[in-house]
Amino acid sequence: MRRNRVIAALLAAAMMCVISAPATAEINLPMFKSLQSDTVTISREEYEELMEYQKLATLMELVETYYYEDVDKEAMLEGAAAGLLMGVGDVYTNYFTKEDMDAFNEETEGEYAGIGCQLLADSSDATITVTRVFKGSPAEEAGMRAGDKIVYVNDVYYSAYEMDEAVSVMRGTPGETVKVTVVRNLETIDFEITRKVVSINYAEYQILDGNIGYVMVYDFLGNAYDCFAEAIDAFQAAGVKGMIIDLRNNGGGLVDTCVDMADLILPEGVVVSTKDKAGNVQEERIDDEYYDVPMVVLVNEYSASASEILAGAIRDYEAGTLVGTKTFGKGVVQSVISFPDGSGMKVTIARYYTPSGECIHEIGIEPDVVVELDEDAVTRYGINNLPHEQDAQLQRAIEILSEGQE
Repeated sequence: MRRNRVIAALLAAAMMCVISAPATAEINLPMFKSLQSDTVTISREEYEELMEYQKLATLMELVETYYYEDVDKEAMLEGAAAGLLMGVGDVYTNYFTKEDMDAFNEETEGEYAGIGCQLLADSSDATITVTRVFKGSPAEEAGMRAGDKIVYVNDVYYSAYEMDEAVSVMRGTPGETVKVTVVRNLETIDFEITRKVVSINYAEYQILDGNIGYVMVYDFLGNAYDCFAEAIDAFQAAGVKGMIIDLRNNGGGLVDTCVDMADLILPEGVVVSTKDKAGNVQEERIDDEYYDVPMVVLVNEYSASASEILAGAIRDYEAGTLVGTKTFGKGVVQSVISFPDGSGMKVTIARYYTPSGECIHEIGIEPDVVVELDEDAVTRYGINNLPHEQDAQLQRAIEILSEGQE
């Protein structure tokens, strides 16, 4: 069965044109040097729209006229674009320079030059939170850990609203260093990290003692679906008695990838629905062919977005048990739009709802079984490197699956 897809609409750059209409205004535009001696005719609607941006044009002219040195107009316009979207007040709506777009595409594909950590823009305290440090990465070698709060990059402060700018600074030429300052347990720590090419594995799996399948999904990007499908095949071949899906510190990714993975483990129905500002609703449906095995899903406060879509669907279909702590609460989806010059933007386009119709935005999902981790163990190892015997949430998941077979 083929499913409907949520397809992001591409935004075309619209240029103001001269038209003749019943309601028009003939005006001079002295703020633009190139038009000082020209007269143009535009519609009243276009005129009113132009006036909304008059301040920006005036600022540009004043800087060009009075600033004591030559200015980079392109850089000013890039800054204006970034500031415009920052004014939305949504940490998930951002402007991407060409370099930002290149970096975004590299991460989506799974390989880039940088320090090797996954970040989350935490709107609760406006901080940039490290949710995963990739194995063998420069960040891991330097000592960064999941849970660290990045506050400075090269001694410049960045908030959650400026996470994309911080990321662009941390990425760069392999072999060059970048200074990253984090807060960990109220302690400020500086790291001098040498960038290198980082290859991201978005999921990995193994079969635990007791014949229980365990798959950790770091992000719904890159090779995540292929690895997840491979894990399902391996678990079926081994005849595992249960499966643990670890979504802890998974900040999300692509909705399509999440839905494709849900299609492998859930019965026919709606995985998620979205509603935009106009009230348009679109459903993502899956077919009736799936791997039916007892499941436990591990979640925590950094399980966000697509992680919550999958966890919410598993919960609503009563297909598995959620174990851990309350999820992050990101119940909105974004579209990434590319422009012809290589720049782009990410914009929040809709709220999403679990199959039962619940919107978890800024609320999160309460697990069926609440289990806290030992903070000292997490601080020492980081959640992604926590030894299984010291992972209370994983151990509780194993118990649940083992009890179900007795």
